[in-house]
Amino acid sequence: MVIEERIIMAGPPQRLTLTAPVRFAGMVSVGSVVSDFTVVDAGGWAGTSTSEVTTPAGPARRWTSDRVLSGNVIVRYRLPLTPFAQGGPPYGMKAAGFGVAGNSGSLLVLPELQGLRRSTLRWDLSRITSGSSGVIAGGTDMLIANGSPELLIDRWLMAGPLKAGQKRPGDRFNAYTLGAPPFDATAMMAWSRRVYTSLADTFGYLGKPRYLLAIRALDAPSFATGTTSIANGASLITVGSPTYLPGQDVERVKSTIAHEMTHNWVGQFGDRPAPWFNEGLTVYVSATLPCELGLREWSDCVNEIGKWANDYYGSQARNWTMDRIEATPFAHEDVRRVPYGRGMMYFANLDAQIRTVSNGRRTLLTALRPLFEERRAGQSLTMQRWEAWLKRERGPEAVASFRDTVLEGSMIVPAPNAFGDRLRAHPAHSTSGDRIYDGYEWQAN
Repeated sequence: MVIEERIIMAGPPQRLTLTAPVRFAGMVSVGSVVSDFTVVDAGGWAGTSTSEVTTPAGPARRWTSDRVLSGNVIVRYRLPLTPFAQGGPPYGMKAAGFGVAGNSGSLLVLPELQGLRRSTLRWDLSRITSGSSGVIAGGTDMLIANGSPELLIDRWLMAGPLKAGQKRPGDRFNAYTLGAPPFDATAMMAWSRRVYTSLADTFGYLGKPRYLLAIRALDAPSFATGTTSIANGASLITVGSPTYLPGQDVERVKSTIAHEMTHNWVGQFGDRPAPWFNEGLTVYVSATLPCELGLREWSDCVNEIGKWANDYYGSQARNWTMDRIEATPFAHEDVRRVPYGRGMMYFANLDAQIRTVSNGRRTLLTALRPLFEERRAGQSLTMQRWEAWLKRERGPEAVASFRDTVLEGSMIVPAPNAFGDRLRAHPAHSTSGDRIYDGYEWQAN
């Protein structure tokens, strides 16, 4: 890809510096693979020198002009697309359906200029397939960010012959597919819109926020994976085209879409890593709400609940403390995914308790709404505030139980009405590799 930046340098002439991470999100090469780097102002071409620096985000490369610059400056450089073989979260810009899709952080070299107050990100698609269009999280086809250039980072981008776009003038939800997905794109986009509306209505506190759903189908084996940007109201889902990965499970795609979109409403815990909340609550909602509202069959939710429960009960780390799990390297996925299932089970039981004591008038999400509204108003959701809410809602014994099970790792036993009256848990012996463990299976009534 060729990237061109136009920078207006106000004030006295000065040397221009720009930086890019050596690897974005710890995995996608950026600064180390930039080529054909040129800088031009009214005085003509300017040379640059490079140096390696350390930033709060990690190792980075810095370009410094060899003379002072002023006025309108044009910076141009080239970056290769991320290879198909690059796994992990979909941060890299990859080719899909005669277009590209990925994260803005994997391709931007940002200027270091004090007082830069406005940045614009737009596509020039004159050299790719006729009829192509581009989308950007937070601005649809163009983004204007009022603030520092860092606001351009962590934006999902997609350009090319986009299909099944749900874009309408003034619409709050837009969805696009690029490439040849293993499903009816139009139907999937319509279903995704229903999930968006259901999440907005059920959580309530955000109204109907702007949201971009981008799905890229790679011409390579790629199972349904997804990553979200909560700050920018968007998610990118990656699937493989049927030619390269036949027989993909469409229900798995729906599960991924619902999960990533739910993150936008669950949001983040404020003062520490909290995968039991950020991921656990997201898993609980996305594995149940679509079935409660008729968007999926209960048999699909049974399968999903069973999968996450097995990740918890079947892991060697099921009794580990949360601190020990958080200290485990990301490569140990079987350990790092325990909070997903542990959190799901905790919130399923908590929801059952709230429904029971209120005779069905309140649910976990209605009880949590004041916390979400306070967070939206600027009050960080800290452990202190979480436990204070839990004490008010269920008493001091609920705080002790939370610490014992979620934080310290004591086993969570599902309540009889966990996941509602439609499902029932049954103890079961299961296997994980060469290990046999005691867990649970769910059946629909």
